[in-house]
Amino acid sequence: MATKETSKAAAKIVRMGFIGYGIQGRTVLVPRFIKQDNVIVKSVCDCDRIRREAAVKFVNDYYRENKKARLAKCKAVADFRDIINDKEIDAVCIATPDHWHAYIACAAMKAGKDVYCEKPLTYSVEEAVLVMKAQKKFKRVFQTGAMQRSWREFRTACMIVRNGLIGKVKYVDCNYGNASAQDNSEIANFPANLGGPSHPHRFFCQWNGAEKKAQDVATESAPNPDVDWDMWLGPAPWSPYSDQCAPRGINKYYPMFWRFDDNYGTGFNGDWGAHHLDIAQWGLDLDKSGPVKVVCSEEPYSVNPLHGGRRQFGMKFILEDGTIIFHNPFGPWGTVFYGTKGIVAVNRGRIAVWQGRGVKPTPQIRKELGDASFSKMKKIVSSIGEDYGFDPSQKSDDRLASCLDTLDSYFKLEEAPLQLYKSKQQEQNFIDCCISRKPTISPAETGARASILCQLCNISYVYDASFDWDPVKCTFANGTGDPAWLKRPYYRNGWDIKL
Repeated sequence: MATKETSKAAAKIVRMGFIGYGIQGRTVLVPRFIKQDNVIVKSVCDCDRIRREAAVKFVNDYYRENKKARLAKCKAVADFRDIINDKEIDAVCIATPDHWHAYIACAAMKAGKDVYCEKPLTYSVEEAVLVMKAQKKFKRVFQTGAMQRSWREFRTACMIVRNGLIGKVKYVDCNYGNASAQDNSEIANFPANLGGPSHPHRFFCQWNGAEKKAQDVATESAPNPDVDWDMWLGPAPWSPYSDQCAPRGINKYYPMFWRFDDNYGTGFNGDWGAHHLDIAQWGLDLDKSGPVKVVCSEEPYSVNPLHGGRRQFGMKFILEDGTIIFHNPFGPWGTVFYGTKGIVAVNRGRIAVWQGRGVKPTPQIRKELGDASFSKMKKIVSSIGEDYGFDPSQKSDDRLASCLDTLDSYFKLEEAPLQLYKSKQQEQNFIDCCISRKPTISPAETGARASILCQLCNISYVYDASFDWDPVKCTFANGTGDPAWLKRPYYRNGWDIKL
């Protein structure tokens, strides 16, 4: 019979199931979770046979090589419902395409599982509301994969902003999406025709607007017996198989094609916007709120045949206090806060802070900020060094750490009256909270609110619309907008969410 001590020990082990083993699951999530001593990876699910078998081999090989062979019992699963219904699994990690996130997350919480779900948390506003309701109803620990919240440079930036150290924030820039056909080192691997919003659905890949040759389409759509395409589609409308959506075997690139398709994602709004809008949300204390107005872009309509005539940049959010959040193209800074007494600019591996009389962002000011040559204010410190990268552990110098230490000392951040949640790593924070039962750094409502920002941004571009918004009820206000824009027209094969 189990003693209290053995029960306590068992409670400190989190048995996990992974749903989705694409490049994010393979290179980031499974490797990070498996290294934690209090995690056991019990199963991995993917609708591609080659991927799920590769996952199981990786996990079991890891346990054997690290003298944890007794744990080497990970199994491959073809249907995610087998993981959700497995009573030996305590928590699930979801890294599927966006259109599956909400259904799986809600079903997992309903089955008593804690949930780690990649960003953007949902495909639609309706789904964001349902995830919030599910977490409150089933009281599960929830973490959104908004990993920038666990990075020191972003916490430091938001600490400075939230403590009023640059005065009242009047404007925020969120920068993502490629502006031109010119090469941009920030996104050199992404095609130049990708702006902010998603594209109208099309059957096959047409990067750069070029017509596809018949043999290319035939190759892309050739049958793939290793993938359950019907399961990959799930609630999305039926469409022929495309290996740009579900790459064959073990792909070594992030598949951008589905991210920019109306049926599966929300373009860069949901991809990078989910990161940089989330930091704007954190810095402006919007984790339980949102804008009251969305203003459509005045930029020219795109003439790229893939864009469906949609504008690509320039929409803005207006908050109740008049603060404006702008969407601009990619630049050196992901999020820039403009206060009445200074500016804070931040991105992965870099930060800069100026103090002085407030300014309104203009193209010239944005350029000068990007070059770190802005001289209208006193520059406290800036780090634009070789340590820039997608993973802070891959830095090649100490310029960022030195810069952050300087900011801590200059602003006395450790003594600041308002202290923000501190997490060293998103995945570790989740496991710690699974054990302690405390809230994570990016719980369901936080992730859902950030996702709603992404959706509203995309809605404005897709429908070329401005509208008023009720952030409490999460719906359109004052007779503006169309409620149909907030949800998928229908859920194929009965994959609608039932709480």
